[in-house]
Amino acid sequence: MNVADTERMQAVLANQGIESTENVDQADVILINGCSVRDKAVHKAVSFLGEQQQHLRKNSQKNNPIIALGGCVGQLDKGEIFKRAPYVDFVFGPDAIEQLPELVFRAKKGERHFVQVEFDKTLGYSTQTVIPENRTQAFVNIMKGCDKYCTYCIVPYTRGKEKSRTIQEVLDDVAQLVSRGVREVTLLGQNVNSFGKGNANSGGYEPSELANVIGKVGPRAGEENFPQLLYAMDCDPRLAKLKRIRFTSSHPLDFSDQLIQCYAPAEKGGVSRLAKHLHLPVQSGSNRVLEKMGRHHKIENYVAQMDRLKELCPEVGLSTDLIVGFPTETEEDFQQTLELLNRVQYDNIYAFAYSPRPGTRAMKMPDDVPDDVKNRRLNELLKYQLAIAKKRYAARVGHTMEVLVEGLSNNEGMLRGNAISESGLQKRVWNGRTTCGRVVNFVTDTPRHLAGLFLDAKITSATSLSLHGELVHDPMVAEKA
Repeated sequence: MNVADTERMQAVLANQGIESTENVDQADVILINGCSVRDKAVHKAVSFLGEQQQHLRKNSQKNNPIIALGGCVGQLDKGEIFKRAPYVDFVFGPDAIEQLPELVFRAKKGERHFVQVEFDKTLGYSTQTVIPENRTQAFVNIMKGCDKYCTYCIVPYTRGKEKSRTIQEVLDDVAQLVSRGVREVTLLGQNVNSFGKGNANSGGYEPSELANVIGKVGPRAGEENFPQLLYAMDCDPRLAKLKRIRFTSSHPLDFSDQLIQCYAPAEKGGVSRLAKHLHLPVQSGSNRVLEKMGRHHKIENYVAQMDRLKELCPEVGLSTDLIVGFPTETEEDFQQTLELLNRVQYDNIYAFAYSPRPGTRAMKMPDDVPDDVKNRRLNELLKYQLAIAKKRYAARVGHTMEVLVEGLSNNEGMLRGNAISESGLQKRVWNGRTTCGRVVNFVTDTPRHLAGLFLDAKITSATSLSLHGELVHDPMVAEKA
């Protein structure tokens, strides 16, 4: 979400002649797009501000750049940063991105210490995806905000209420991206599973109702919903060249049976271009902890969802989010989380030690798990997952997998000191991602620039975090994109 927001900031400012630079010394405007979902991320943003103050002192003879704090950190800060960092010119939230040219203009005219963190009060949500040229992948915002209010989560307070674009607007948006060469899109939202809530299903899209093991979920009958969007994307002739559809993030409460059905083979009613990967945050393996988190789903139901998904799509790659050390978490609760990893067999997890977020309900709970216990559990969890991932990745050795090449890899060790091929060409290591979300590093001596191409790689070895392979030299491969 923050990557997409940053690209939008660059685009709206570029329209006013303000171009981006990789060199901070050249910058006339410095925007910090901060994330507040964890305490560590907030510290990164504030620390960067401190670096800029030191930079300004060293270069006091130069004209000072405009400095602004934005994103969720800006939304949460609401101008408090001016007390600690008076050199910050203004603060803005995620809903103020379209107003950035005006905000920068105000700062250039000498106005200082102003704040723009008001949420967009309109009921609907409309936007257009703007990306740099020559991109094969794009993030597409389809909804924003969250109505779940998990006790630990700051997102509803920094992103506001749920609002969705219409299916037709998303289709038109993706169509223009595909016409410009985009071949993979990632649909974005704080909870994409609740997409469509409040939007009348005037197009008569199917399925009309959603349900899962806990009952009816998501938007109501008569409203648009997420599976409708996926099926509509699969059928739109303007999207014929689109090869993969991804999405993030999801909530188990709204993970419907109809969405699981989208992962089935196309001949059995699935969405043909839906990537065989799912990121479904579970947060804990303990029902007791989940209740304190305000998650409103139970582990047995979550596991039932995963079982049905793997039955329909055995090759699906799974990932999740986990928090350790949540208030009152016991060793028994933690062991239940390890048991969940063993039961579901994730390819990857994103795990964090709990940190209280201001304004959340969990902030009022005693943070009674000591830091050393949190860190020990986190390290144990990560080590446990690495062992699972190692086995899952090793099972792919010998297979040929299609990857979307993302760029050159830093894994030069795969060359084993031999960077020249038998034909005298320079070998290079590239990396890409499979439909099931696995990272593949592969070696080839082709002089072609491969980023953005869909290519086949034969998997030769594996680690706990990635696959290693070799490019399959098929003369038609380069035409796949």
